[in-house]
Amino acid sequence: MKLKKVGLSLVALATATSLLLTGCSATSNSASAGSKTTINLYSNGSDNVRITWEAVLEAFKAKNPNIDVKLQFVSSGTGGQSAVDRLIAATKAGQKDTDIDIMETTDNDISRLDSEGGKDILSQLPADKIPNLKNINSKSTVGGDRTMVFRGSTVLLAYNSDKVATPPKTDKELYEWIKSHPGRFAYNDPTTGGSGDSFVFTALYNMLPAEALTSSDPKWKDQWQPGFDQLKELHSYMYKASGKVQYPAKNQGTIDLLASGEVDIIPAWADMILDQKSRGLLPQSIKLTQITPAFTGGVQTLAIPSLSKNKEAAYKLLDFVASPEGQKLFVEKQKAIPVIDNSQLPKETLAMLAGLDVKEFRSYSIGKLNDDEKKMWQETIATLK
Repeated sequence: MKLKKVGLSLVALATATSLLLTGCSATSNSASAGSKTTINLYSNGSDNVRITWEAVLEAFKAKNPNIDVKLQFVSSGTGGQSAVDRLIAATKAGQKDTDIDIMETTDNDISRLDSEGGKDILSQLPADKIPNLKNINSKSTVGGDRTMVFRGSTVLLAYNSDKVATPPKTDKELYEWIKSHPGRFAYNDPTTGGSGDSFVFTALYNMLPAEALTSSDPKWKDQWQPGFDQLKELHSYMYKASGKVQYPAKNQGTIDLLASGEVDIIPAWADMILDQKSRGLLPQSIKLTQITPAFTGGVQTLAIPSLSKNKEAAYKLLDFVASPEGQKLFVEKQKAIPVIDNSQLPKETLAMLAGLDVKEFRSYSIGKLNDDEKKMWQETIATLK
């Protein structure tokens, strides 16, 4: 009997050892069947961005139960350390891995990563591991095949239709409207939000060749002056508080002025206006319109650091985001502009973007020049009396 017990113990031990080794092997390979992998997704922005990601990750989890995605979210204005800063610091410190598996980025982020961390700081995205990558109809001129564009948004004119029966249709008409309605227009400080930056950028780049919209060549800075002269001319007609021209902080700052009736027209991110109207946070009298040439928009991209040890699982999340199901969620939850062909999305989903002509989405990618533009605005416009 003792030998039998020993025999059973040895068999049990062998079985347990085999299972343990199998488990170790599965853990070391995130693509192995039955393994459990945890990855970190770093994002930032307004609260609607967080809410959207939570919905997307819930849907992803339902299809990929073996992958847990932890959303590391930094809200705008909180001053938390960004994923870009963390990754650059880790790279400079010579670390061999990072807890950042996927990061939401802009072209300016990519430019910083390249200049401070080197071109190899981000991993190239393999098309064979992300089949839905072929669906994406937009590409970052800075990130190239190291980033995946996953959503877009554009800046439109938001206006109070109770006060403005016929909104401006062109940039020239808008500038004339501003001059004939002193104090009834506002755009936010471009260093605090993208809608104000788009207003400034459009004033500069409407006077430049189309190729400048996707070029980081410093030569274009020499041609900005006419645009800044236009902004100087408009300065005294902007929204005033206590008798002084004010450029509100953040995108929400100008939206609040419009909602309260202190101004009648503002440049605003379409997704923010559509989202807040759908939740009853803005009066129904607030409407959107596009001018010609259109205000610029922007695309958000996703990137995978080269130091990530969970690339296989990260590829799966990117593939879901690029799928029709993933893109549908970004439209429905955030009112984002999809980056796949509209024919792949339900008509009722696209109807949520009513008033937004996505065919005229005017993206731009100028790298570090965007920082130079904001700095020049602070020096030449913000200092005006």
